Amino acid sequence: MNQDNGILFTAKKIGNATIKNRFIRSATFENAASQDGSIGEEYIKIYERLSKGQVGLIITGMVYTSGEGKSYHRQAGLHSDEAIAGFAAMNDMVHQNGSKIFAQLCHGGRQSMALGWRPPAPSVGMIDLTYRIFPRSMNNREILSAIKTFASAAKRAQKAGFDGIQIHAAHGYLISEFLSPYFNRRSDEWGGSTEKRFNFLKRVYEAMREAVGSTYPITAKINIEDHTPKAGLTIKESVEHIKGLVDLGIDAIEISCGTLSFSMFNQSRGNVPVAALAKVMIRPLQPFARLFLKTVYPEKKFVFYEDYNLWACDDVKPLLNDTPLMLVGGLRSYESMEKIVREQKADFVSMCRPFIRQPMIVKNWSNGDIKQLTCNNCNNCFGFVPLDESIRCNLNRSF
Repeated sequence: MNQDNGILFTAKKIGNATIKNRFIRSATFENAASQDGSIGEEYIKIYERLSKGQVGLIITGMVYTSGEGKSYHRQAGLHSDEAIAGFAAMNDMVHQNGSKIFAQLCHGGRQSMALGWRPPAPSVGMIDLTYRIFPRSMNNREILSAIKTFASAAKRAQKAGFDGIQIHAAHGYLISEFLSPYFNRRSDEWGGSTEKRFNFLKRVYEAMREAVGSTYPITAKINIEDHTPKAGLTIKESVEHIKGLVDLGIDAIEISCGTLSFSMFNQSRGNVPVAALAKVMIRPLQPFARLFLKTVYPEKKFVFYEDYNLWACDDVKPLLNDTPLMLVGGLRSYESMEKIVREQKADFVSMCRPFIRQPMIVKNWSNGDIKQLTCNNCNNCFGFVPLDESIRCNLNRSF
C-alpha cells in the first residue's frame, strides 16, 4: 500500500482545518488527568504517541465543561482558565508531529461517578446500577447554566490551540439524554417532541458558535441508536437531529450508538470483561458482582462484527450535503475502511480501541506495512476506569 495512491491518505477539510489523512482517533476516555482536571505527563504522552503515529485527526477523550458536569474523578477539564496552559503545550507538540486535534466537550449529566448520589439529568430516572446513582431533574436555571459552560469551555479550547471542537451528544451523557425520549420525559421547552428534545443541543451549538466565531470548526458525535431498555433515540429521530445540526452549520458529524448506563457493550461489541469490572467491589463481593454482570450483559448479545454502525450511513450521508461524515464502530480491516471512503459511505474512518492497542498503526500503514489491527475486542481496557486507573491495553505496556 502506498500513501500516494490510497484514498485513506488523501487530505480532506473539516471546516477550515485540513486533515492530512482520513484516519480519526475517536474520542477515547483516558482517565489520566489529575483529580482537579489538570493534565500532566501521563495524559500528554497518550497524545504524543498518537500524533507520532500520524493519526490525521485526534479527538480527545471527553473534557468536562464545569464541575457540575464532571463524570469521572480523573477526567480532564476545560472548566477554568487555569486549564488552558497545559492543553496549549500538549497541542503544540501534537501540531509539531503533524496531526490536528479537537477537544471533545461534555457534560456528564446523570452518568457521573464524581457528583455523588443525585447527579443532574433532564428527568428523574430509576436507580442506575452502573453509576449507582438516582438522577434528579434539572431546573431551567441549571439548564441555561450548562449551556453557558459549553460556550466558555469552547472559547478556552480555542485559546489553548485546539483545531476544533466535538460536542459530545452521544453515549448517554447530558446532551444525549436531552435528545433521547428514554431519558428526556419533560413537557416544557426542553422536551415532549423531537424538536423540543433537540433544543438543548441547538442552544449549545449556538452559544459555542457565538463564543468561537463563524470559522472555527465545531463538530458533533451523536447516537443513531440508544439501545436502552425501552424506546430511546433511534435512527428515525436521529436523522431529524442531524438535519437540524446541518441546518445550523455543523462542520462534521460522527455517528455512534449505545449508552454507558444501559448499553455499554452495544457501543463496544465483543467480550464483556466481567472480571475486570467486578474489581470495583470489595474482594468478598466480587464473585457476586461477576455473576450479576454476566446476567445483565450476556456475551451472546454483544457478538462483535466489523463495521457495525455502517448500516446507518445510507440514512445519514444523503442528509449532509458537503458536511463530512465520520464513522466509528468496529472498523478493523484496512481494505474495508478504504472501501467505505472510496464508495463515499463516510468521509473519515474513526477508531477507538485499535489505537489503544496500536497507536502507531497509521504510520505503519503509510510506510507500506500491511499488518492488520490486532485488537481482539476483549474490552478489558475499559475495566480500569471504575478503579480510577488510566485506560490501557493488557496486551501491551501502555496506551
